[in-house]
Amino acid sequence: MQMTPLLTFLATIFIALPYVQSSLSNTGDINWWCNQTPNPKPCTYHMSHIPGQEGTKISRKQFLNLAEQSALDGVVSELGYIKSLEPNVINNAERSAWSDCLLFYNLTVKSLSKIVDVNKKSTAADIQTWLSAASTNIITCDEGFSDVNVTNNIYPLVIANNVTELIRNCLAVNKVFFDQEKGKRHKGSRKSFPGNDSVFGNADCVVAQDGSGDYETITEALQASAKRQDVSQRFVIQVKQGTYAEYPVVEAEMENVVLVGEDMENTIVTGNQRGAPGRTLMDTATFKVLGKGFVAKSITFENTAGTDAGQAIALYSQADHSAFYLCGFRGYQDTLLAGSNRQFYRECKISGTVDFIFGDASVVFQQCSILASKTDRGLVITAQGRTDPNNPTGTVIQNCSVAAGPDLQPGVTAYLGRPWKDYSTVVIMQSFLDSIVSPEGWLEFQGTGSTRDATVYYAEFDNNGPGSATDGRVKWPGYHIITDSSDVEQYSVANFIDGESWLPDTGVPFDSGI
Repeated sequence: MQMTPLLTFLATIFIALPYVQSSLSNTGDINWWCNQTPNPKPCTYHMSHIPGQEGTKISRKQFLNLAEQSALDGVVSELGYIKSLEPNVINNAERSAWSDCLLFYNLTVKSLSKIVDVNKKSTAADIQTWLSAASTNIITCDEGFSDVNVTNNIYPLVIANNVTELIRNCLAVNKVFFDQEKGKRHKGSRKSFPGNDSVFGNADCVVAQDGSGDYETITEALQASAKRQDVSQRFVIQVKQGTYAEYPVVEAEMENVVLVGEDMENTIVTGNQRGAPGRTLMDTATFKVLGKGFVAKSITFENTAGTDAGQAIALYSQADHSAFYLCGFRGYQDTLLAGSNRQFYRECKISGTVDFIFGDASVVFQQCSILASKTDRGLVITAQGRTDPNNPTGTVIQNCSVAAGPDLQPGVTAYLGRPWKDYSTVVIMQSFLDSIVSPEGWLEFQGTGSTRDATVYYAEFDNNGPGSATDGRVKWPGYHIITDSSDVEQYSVANFIDGESWLPDTGVPFDSGI
């Protein structure tokens, strides 16, 4: 029987993952379970002396619970150590990377604490998402030192730990529960959910540059949102039209913030930070979102650093259950960083040049306009950052359009993506691809050669337009032309980001299926 592209991909991953594939009913002691994980040595080191567990046979779920607590303990310990390194920070570049690491380790503690909270009803998908975000946080901490070209002094001290391996063990163990849960998910035709405008009304505060509102800056309004006693309730910030030159941050504790502009073209948050000595990639972002449940509507985020500025982010989001509706994202290289967790973008306009949609979130772009901007160099749309085959992450582009922006000179072609990391995952389906799309479609990442051609998952399904022809596409083992809708059902809004469980509360319309 000939295998479908999806089955071929899954078989490849299965072969690559000889660990923790044992039955759900298996039992064993901690040493036995550790030997089933991808990283048995740190597992055994951290877990073999847990009081009351030596030689005791436990189930997969019991082992997972202990492994998650062990990972949290390791991160908390490492966070304390990183804090203690402050007297060793010798310059601004180190301080920038060190400060980012503090943030990312704190966010990791928050993610892992949710997982081990016995009073919290979490699905296997929740746990896999939060573990993936935790792993990405630690990796991003490490990469921050590369951003500022710091490879000595405190850098070896910061990365000299194995917490990432502990988290990846948890990802591998929980994957069995995640796959079991995934088998019960939504199947069938597309279902449209209308938006709910009431979510965006009844503003808690108004931002207006002319002083006619409650605040003159978005940053002040966000600070007001943090003073709420109950962050489970929506806090709606209405932003009057204008260009706001500031660098707002929706902090992790600022949950369920709703930011509503007057319209995409006339309500703009602007910045021009670029990659520079002493500045990490995250520090270039005009707008950062860390708080869960963030929703934005009718507003544009831009970074005007320019085509020669290198990496310069307009929006950085790693907020779980975040949604953007009728929003604009303008930049050049690295316009939009969907860093981690579950995100959704509907009827947005995204423009850029190189890797201008990137990161390692589980993210769906639906009915968006993706525009390639003026550049003297090559154009690449996506650079997805999946680092672990067990991460439930990837970039899905559904019912969107990919075309040239108004400022792009004729004759320039764009690639749909290149594999930033080993398991880069991108699915483009039911979208219009204009003639700007290169016949090859996909590009190898500079310096990696063909090493990632077999481990990526790049797929196209049911696209149209002059750039959608697939006969000239790359012949990589990891590239797939899908013809059966059942092979892409797992990438629907309902299945990939569990959208039916949380998107209705955001007020943003969406189509749940294929």
